[in-house]
Order: sequence, then structure tokens, then C-alpha cells
Amino acid sequence: MRIKIQEKELFKKLIDKNFNLELNNVNGICTDSREVKKGDIFIPIKGKQLDPHKFIPDVIEKKPSMIFSEIQFQDENIINVKSTKDTLKKLSSDWIRFFKKPIIAITGSNGKTTTKEMLNDIFRHTHKTNYTSGNYNSSVGLPVNLFQFCLDAKFTILEMGANEPNEIDYLCQIAKPNYSLITNIQNAHIGNFDSFDELINTKMSIFKNTFINGKIFENADDINIVKNSKGIKNKVRFSFKDSKVDFFGEFKIIKGKNHFFINGKEIFNSQLNRIMAQNMLASYSIAAVLGVEHNIIEKVFQNFKFLKGRGKQIKKNGYLIIDDTYNANLESFQFGINSFMQVQCKGKKILIIGDMKELGDKSERHHYDLGEYINIQKPSIVFSVGNLIHKTLSKIKNKEITCHHFKTMNSLINNLKSTLNKGDAIYLKASRSMKFENIIDRI
Repeated sequence: MRIKIQEKELFKKLIDKNFNLELNNVNGICTDSREVKKGDIFIPIKGKQLDPHKFIPDVIEKKPSMIFSEIQFQDENIINVKSTKDTLKKLSSDWIRFFKKPIIAITGSNGKTTTKEMLNDIFRHTHKTNYTSGNYNSSVGLPVNLFQFCLDAKFTILEMGANEPNEIDYLCQIAKPNYSLITNIQNAHIGNFDSFDELINTKMSIFKNTFINGKIFENADDINIVKNSKGIKNKVRFSFKDSKVDFFGEFKIIKGKNHFFINGKEIFNSQLNRIMAQNMLASYSIAAVLGVEHNIIEKVFQNFKFLKGRGKQIKKNGYLIIDDTYNANLESFQFGINSFMQVQCKGKKILIIGDMKELGDKSERHHYDLGEYINIQKPSIVFSVGNLIHKTLSKIKNKEITCHHFKTMNSLINNLKSTLNKGDAIYLKASRSMKFENIIDRI
């Protein structure tokens, strides 16, 4: 990844402080040798499969301002360090301290990126914000992201990912939050964890690292969060089930249309569904506590559009397509299908499903469980492609549901085209690596 440094003079001060070195020029920070430009800082960080240090000779030809390296090189622009990752951590930790702005940190199994984008849209109506772009939320992506921040922003919004044990704690050591939110805790990407408890503890560390004079935002509907946040003070609670919270959400279907209320006030959006309502309630809770008025939040929500691949509704060639292709685990599948089955359409309801990855020893059970769930929901048609998803179809016994598993994406698309009629609704979901967005492009 590569980001452009906004506060260049401040960055020069940071380098001088840490390395007693004066930079004449600085442009961006880059961890990918292919993206390096003249004047950049190159930080090669070893991965499980690739060590970008081997590309340093090529990077030198691009005339960067500085290269950090764990390997000895005889070049005046190369700074030898014991660990490039530790160097990035130290620099980014020092960097964020310069800003002295309230930090809002968001993590969770599902919905964290959408919630972050909603919150940023709200604050932009009243203040300038710094926020992590895209889904760069890892132990490398987040600290690099920080260097694009501006000093004149009032709030900092950080999305923190938990793809391995203790990753949230690592990120909180860099940027300790004043306010923190866990959207939910589910068995997403559990393959990288020894147990579900280890995953829970990793995510819960965002609350434990929140400044004592700040606030945590508790999803009171998530038993894993509630059980593990007992005793934490300065708590703001939100819920769809318990009206005795700070922010109470109600999702109702009235005369075939979705309606959403927060503390009795209706929120409008043409694409409204249960998934969007969950994210709205979480972001509303934070924005309201930090002083944003209801009418501003409501206006932002009214115009908010789903992010690509995260439940976005697309009308194409007479069909309604629900693009939920960004990623998949059992809980997000169940939530998405449940919302899809409540969509009004004149034709068939068709599920296009693919493999759920990174589930470790839970993989087989979760694919079977998904089939049992679909069996109850009763869509018209289920088409699948992938190496694991056939297990799901084996559990769909309802004779009212037409099921077919395809060996290739092309054969699925060809059969889907011959099946579709105007008025049909289509829901697509699979893990990111399945690239299901390609199906939408070809319908």
C-alpha cells in the first residue's frame, strides 16, 4: 500500500527526532515496492510468503527519500533497523501523539467499515475528520494510514481489524482510543485463532485500552460483548431488544415497507434494511454522544448508500440485485439472507452462494449449518460454486427449493441468465477471494 503524507514538515520533524536525520524531501510512505515514487519512504515488511527486502535494489532506482531495511546495504538513503515493523509501530505511535485529537476506534466481526463510513459522513457535516481509508485496518495497514492525517481535523476515526490474536491490543498501543465500539463478535475468520474465546478476548481489548475518562459503546444485543464488558465504566448502550438503553432501535415492516426508529424518531433511507439499521444505530449512538444534533444525523442517513459489496441494492435489466459479495461467514450469511427474504419482489428469490473461507476446523459445520438455515428460509432457487459450498446444498431438503451446484463460475452464470425473468431478486454472497462481484458484471 502507499499513502501520501499530508503534514510533510511535521513528518520531517518526526524523522529528525527518531534518527537525528534531516530529510530534504518527502512525498509518501509505501510498503509495496511496485508503488514507490520519487521522494517516498519505503518500509519493507516481511509477510508469511514474501519478503519485500529483496526488491530494495529496484526501489533505489526510483530515488526514494529513505528506505528502512533489516538487511545491511551500503547506501546513504538506507536506514538499517532491527525490525521494520517495530520501526513503523514506533513512528506511527509518535505521529498520532502530535495530533492530540479525540480518537474513535471501531472493530467487530461485521459492519465495522460501513459504521466507520457512516460516522465519518456525519462528522463531515460539522467538522473535518481524519479516518482510515478503505479497509486498511491491520497491524501494517492502520499505522501506515495514519500518515495521511491532517492537523486541522477535530476527530480521528480508526477501523481496527482482528485477523490474528492480540492484533487489537497491538493497534491500541499505537493509538489508544478515547471512544470505542465493537459492532458484534461472531465466528468470522476464526481459522486464525485457537478458540472463539481467544477471538473474543482479542476484540474486547479495544474496550480495555480505552481511556478511563472516555466512553465505550456496547451493543447490548450481543451476548459475547455484554458478558465480557461487565464492570467497565463510562458505558453507552444501544439495542433493538431492550428499551432500557441509551439508544433504542426499532425495525418494523409496515404495509410491506421497512421503517426504522431510534428513540422513537423515524430514520428514512430508500435502501433501508436490517443490516443498514444495525450500522445506523451504532454510528448514531457515537455521534449523538459527541454532540451532533439529530437533524444532521438524520439527513446523512437519508442520503447514505451501501458500500460496494456490503448489501448494496442494484437494479439492472429488470432484476433487483443485492450485492453482499465483500466477505462471508455464517452469521453474516444468516443475517443477510434473512434481510433478503423480506425484500418485496414480483418474481423469484434467488440465492447465489459461494465458499466461506478462514473458518479453520469450524468450516464443515458452518457450511452445513448454512444449508439448514436456507432450508427454513425457503428461497426459490439456490445456485452455488466453490470447493466447500456443496456441503451447504446437501442440507437443503425442502422440495420447494431448486438447488444446483456448479463446477465453474461460467457455467453458473450461463444457467443463471437462462433462469432469470424480470421482477426476480438475486442475493450474492461468498468470501472475498471468490470474486462474486464478477457475476454481477456479467448478468
